[in-house]
Amino acid sequence: MRLTDLDACFLEDVKADGSCHRTDSIEKAQGVMFQCPKCAEGKEIFEEDGKKGVCGAHYVMCWFANPRNAPRVSDNLEPKPGRWYYEGTSLEDLTFTGPGAYSILLTSGCCWHGFIKNGDAS
Repeated sequence: MRLTDLDACFLEDVKADGSCHRTDSIEKAQGVMFQCPKCAEGKEIFEEDGKKGVCGAHYVMCWFANPRNAPRVSDNLEPKPGRWYYEGTSLEDLTFTGPGAYSILLTSGCCWHGFIKNGDAS
């Protein structure tokens, strides 16, 4: 499922308490947040104010190991322990790469295990 259909956004200006700002720009982004594709499966996509999303799907947050023009978030900040290396220029082509893990494994709730490749969460 496309990140752009899952109310995805980049996260920037992350504080020690985890507060941050949503942004559409990958520059200065320290992470990404999107609705869970497993929990969104089979549900109708809605559009509001130019954003698409799915009613009833929870969110997944991933911190970048290699943010551009911004500091990496602390390894103590939730969610942890994962930090992902990424490539791309926007939500349209975002891809998680190595070194290290490039898949996402939720260890509670729905336990989704998936990948981000070319702007697709599967």
